[in-house]
Amino acid sequence: MRSIRLGVDVGGTFTKAVAVGSDADGHSLLAQAIVPTTHTADEGVALGVVQALQALLAHPDVPAADVTLVAHSTTQAVNALLEGDTATVGIVGMGGGRDAADALRRTQVENISVAPGKPLRTHHVFIDTSAGMTRAAAEQAVDRLIGLGAQAIVASGAFSVDKPEHELLVLDVAADRGVPGIAGHQLSGVYGLEIRTFTAAINASLVPQMLQTAELVERSLRRAGIHAPLMVMRGDGGLTDLATLHRRPILTLFSGPAASLAGALLSGGVVNGAFLEVGGTSSNLGIVRGGQPETRYVWVMNHPTCVRSLDVRVQGVAGGSLARIGRRKIVDVGPRSAHIAGLPYASLSEELVDIPAASLSLELIAPRPGDPSDYAVVQAEDGRRWALTVTCAANALGKVASDVYAAGSTAAALRGFEVLGQMLGCSGVDAAQQMLDLAADRVAAAVKEMSREYKLRRGAFQLIGGGGGAGALVPAVAERLGVPYRLVDRAPVISSLGDALASVREEVERAVGDASVAESLAQAAESAAIRAGAAPESVQVVIERDEQRGILRAVATGNLPLAAPIDQNPVDEATARLTAAQTADVDAAALELLLDTPEFRIYQCARRWLRRAQTVVVDRRGAAQLTVSGGEVLVGTAGEVAQKLSQATGPGLFGNAPSVRLVVGSRLLDLSSGNGSDLAAAVVSALGDVPPDTQVAAIVER
Repeated sequence: MRSIRLGVDVGGTFTKAVAVGSDADGHSLLAQAIVPTTHTADEGVALGVVQALQALLAHPDVPAADVTLVAHSTTQAVNALLEGDTATVGIVGMGGGRDAADALRRTQVENISVAPGKPLRTHHVFIDTSAGMTRAAAEQAVDRLIGLGAQAIVASGAFSVDKPEHELLVLDVAADRGVPGIAGHQLSGVYGLEIRTFTAAINASLVPQMLQTAELVERSLRRAGIHAPLMVMRGDGGLTDLATLHRRPILTLFSGPAASLAGALLSGGVVNGAFLEVGGTSSNLGIVRGGQPETRYVWVMNHPTCVRSLDVRVQGVAGGSLARIGRRKIVDVGPRSAHIAGLPYASLSEELVDIPAASLSLELIAPRPGDPSDYAVVQAEDGRRWALTVTCAANALGKVASDVYAAGSTAAALRGFEVLGQMLGCSGVDAAQQMLDLAADRVAAAVKEMSREYKLRRGAFQLIGGGGGAGALVPAVAERLGVPYRLVDRAPVISSLGDALASVREEVERAVGDASVAESLAQAAESAAIRAGAAPESVQVVIERDEQRGILRAVATGNLPLAAPIDQNPVDEATARLTAAQTADVDAAALELLLDTPEFRIYQCARRWLRRAQTVVVDRRGAAQLTVSGGEVLVGTAGEVAQKLSQATGPGLFGNAPSVRLVVGSRLLDLSSGNGSDLAAAVVSALGDVPPDTQVAAIVER
């Protein structure tokens, strides 16, 4: 039986959707749709999502009854912050005893400057819990904040990670008042009252708008006959359901950029390099090492949060960016684009070729009210206008392959740049080259900076392109960097593919029995999800009771690891060896295979002159999960490795135990501890239930 996943990405210019079919033979792209993003509609960007989904469902290969998952990524959360379209937040701070004064100070978040002239507004009430806390006190605080205009409530108390009762009481009161609420402990289990409060305030400010969009999309799906789960891409590349989105919309910050990187990792076979998604208005840049994306904590206006996301840097230059003119030269490219100006690309307008050059002139416009009037466009005598974009420049120079999405008419593009050249005092070719050089230099500088930051080895470096404008800009950037490049398959819809492929859902059913049935059913569903490719640490299991049929149903959901390449079957040894070699920057022939199991392979390159031994652990999908320099690898049965570890993990020079990673079955465990007795106990615990003849490995690093 075939199941269909729908993936929708809301970009700054276009909303793109794909339908991906899954069966025993793997994944296949069934249909795709691209519609303009509906920024100005009454329904907001949700209207574009609905339109894209409707276009998919109109395809004969996409029956609504076969859809098992709908996932979408969105720029709504980050745009809300950038545009200042946020709700007013009321913060209930709590603390008692000697910590009361400190808790008061750390929960008092001032208005947050997120957009010029449009701050995120906050109000603050503090409850001293030295003598305990009553519901009446919580009600008084919440009512006061609502009276001040709060549209969402934050509950943030000292030590709530360990004792969340006071925060939960405030949320209960907020729910009674019909106001969305969020508690600091729900966003992070780490200590740090100030950062939890700030993160919760940002999160709460996004809740009302995000809920409205999610509910509109969900209602539209149900009307179309789709009853599959609706999930949203998180900034870390995984998917979350609507229940989680209602509480933690902050997780979707950088959702759109994460979707494109997820698509490249899950379908593009990216191992090492920089991934550059080129859209119409902006480009997204991320770094991949050993098939794994780099991540970081999200910062909002110079404030850290306790939310992690893929480290994707947004560049304000892309395929549709316009040139800016000053003193008879091109002074900048972007950030405004042809799409923002509402103009067609010159390279996609064949009619330009038939218009006499004398009938065309260069005009400088402001794409939006309030913008500088220095963006260059071509205008005909009859008032028609065309944009001169980065994509047009590449086409004018004949540097766009004919089989890519960005391909257009060289003659039409060149006609437009001849008009620009007249103003600049050069040929049309030179004008196009100046524009493409300026755009490519800006992006190349960002790639250099990020690759240096993450110490990406030059020998393993590759530029991978995705997005509709990749065919125009990526080759030029690669030329500046002096590195090889390639475009991923289905580059224009790579972000939508990331949405569609980034989740696993497995169901197991049994007849209703005693309580033990539920536990065994949960274990079976979890195992099925892991076999399907879900990261073990991401799997969640929900038990449902169907009284009408007399069954229990276990639903396991988990995120596919962002690793490359994703496949229904494990990669072969040659592919795994190549990944290890690229990750360690050594020749594949120099690697020795120390362990080969269905889940992991461990390779090691012996110590060489001035370089320590390199150990790489590659998983079944061909992703390098661990790289260790100078480590010792102990391989054998569980009993043998336990014995070897007892001899190899004594105190070091400074009395500290070594770092130990244990490969056991489908798990890669980090047992590192500064205490030898703790390490010994962890090893016993990890290997205690493992059959003694099972092959395992320990990587010991002093």
